[in-house]
Amino acid sequence: MASNNVYFKFLHLAQAVQKLPSFPELDSVEERLINVCASVWYSDMKVSVTEIANMLPGTSERTSHRRIKSLLAKNMIVLKNDDKDKRVKYIMPTQLADKYFKKMEDCLQLACR
Repeated sequence: MASNNVYFKFLHLAQAVQKLPSFPELDSVEERLINVCASVWYSDMKVSVTEIANMLPGTSERTSHRRIKSLLAKNMIVLKNDDKDKRVKYIMPTQLADKYFKKMEDCLQLACR
């Protein structure tokens, strides 16, 4: 396999970033969850705790809720109440999550060089 494959360069760089002490270690479900959230955030939309469970095929609602709690504890997300219905909570990125995605973007740009 060619060693200049952009995707594999990106994976290698991303794995190095994920091992940095400045970012919490994420398991595969947490990583999928935060990436799905990011795709929603990038579209200038909100995603609720209830909605995210339906956006992770193959992952139970209970597992999704546990991983949301884990990402809260790792300071990657915060929950914000809806202005009209206080029962609805939206998942929002923290500064740490923003830094994490910026580092991932840097990895992608570096891999494309």
